[in-house]
Amino acid sequence: MRLHSRTGAFVELRAAPSSETGPLVVEGTVDALDGRAWMFRAECLSGDEARLLGDWLLRAAKGRVELLERLTFPALSFTLDEHEYGQPRLIVGFSQDTAPSWLGEERVLTFDYPVTLDLTPESLEAAAVDWERELRAD
Repeated sequence: MRLHSRTGAFVELRAAPSSETGPLVVEGTVDALDGRAWMFRAECLSGDEARLLGDWLLRAAKGRVELLERLTFPALSFTLDEHEYGQPRLIVGFSQDTAPSWLGEERVLTFDYPVTLDLTPESLEAAAVDWERELRAD
């Protein structure tokens, strides 16, 4: 799934099972377009959490999530806001294994390193559908 901001910043997440019963491996590429870009690979979502994320993103795209409502997992968080009336702003927080690698030893102590994405409802819905499609393919 690719969450692509109107400014060009993006968060791309891909999920793959790590074992039959274990958490999903999430591979991410993040570019905040201000010189902050990084990649990560971490076991950070269960199958149920991944499905919950897809559902939450789809509801957010349809306007069925309250502003400033937050979906939180141990290594990732998602907060809905709006940058213009009816236009979703998603703040993605990266913690510990998903946080930027340049933080060095501070990475394991980092919670909710934020990347703000100004989206359209259509782009958010497309990303949610892609995420759900990817989960079904695994």
